[in-house]
Amino acid sequence: MSNFEIIDFHLHLCRDPAQEKLVFPHPGWPDEWYWCNPERIGPYIEARSISNVVTLNIMDTQRMTEARLARLPHSTSEAGVAQHRAALGDEMRDRVRKFNTWACETRRDNPRIVSFVMIDPVLFGRESILELERCMALGACGVKVHPDICRHFPDHPDLIPVFDRLQQANLPMLTDTVGRPHADGNTYGRSTNWAPVLTAFPRLTLIMAHFCDEMWDDRLEMARQFRDNLWFDMSGGLIDPRHPQSLHRDMPASQAVRVFRKLGVERMLFGSDSPGTGGLDPQDAASQLLALPFTAEEKRLMLSENARRLLSSCGVMLSLGPTVKLTDG
Repeated sequence: MSNFEIIDFHLHLCRDPAQEKLVFPHPGWPDEWYWCNPERIGPYIEARSISNVVTLNIMDTQRMTEARLARLPHSTSEAGVAQHRAALGDEMRDRVRKFNTWACETRRDNPRIVSFVMIDPVLFGRESILELERCMALGACGVKVHPDICRHFPDHPDLIPVFDRLQQANLPMLTDTVGRPHADGNTYGRSTNWAPVLTAFPRLTLIMAHFCDEMWDDRLEMARQFRDNLWFDMSGGLIDPRHPQSLHRDMPASQAVRVFRKLGVERMLFGSDSPGTGGLDPQDAASQLLALPFTAEEKRLMLSENARRLLSSCGVMLSLGPTVKLTDG
């Protein structure tokens, strides 16, 4: 038995239980089981010995926009559709700004919540850097980008000043690197697409999410190339008898020790992706890691110490939290 602190580096916080139920529905769950919101997260993580969580803002504004446009009358002219699209762009930018503001305010109210804000260069264009500056003034701890949802390549021109500013401010960026072909045929977020960015911005701290999904071999190659500024999280978990293949879960647990050590366990961050459809409950995800034949020190690194080291190096101070005696191995 060993003492372990848990820091969940990949979690999606909702404004309230009603929004969580809408965005991350779990059929059959009673309302009181929806915990990933400021109202309920405190007691939940306390009971599970989770000291801090990193919440990652994301909003699929393109899907929302297309759904709204699809409801227009068939007789709407092309000019009319364009007018509605422009108005929806203004609305979506306003919604993202409000969501980012809320995330920063949530951290002020609960310092155990570390807030990363959403930057979307397709939606904000040249104003992307202005949104970053605004959020930094509000206390943002980092940035989340999602090339596949937002449909842009990592080296989008309007992200260049964002990378430069984050590098100057020493704030981290976390990105999804799913890499599956989009409907238009592009694989926007594939991890290897980040090579030009990491080369051009060697002091940018980049975290690639979901290391264990189907593209993990590409991420392993990226880890060899970029040893100083590239980190990974394991959100989504591993395949084992209790956890079948799923979104972001493609690596057999039997391979994890070998692969994580080849990657470098000092660069792996624990994350659950809760309450997302491809995620696990944080305690369930931690139990997967604890069951593997890593050393106790390796487990401590991945469960919390790597996160503390990364965030403290970026000037983000974490609250002290509980540790729990858990079976390791």
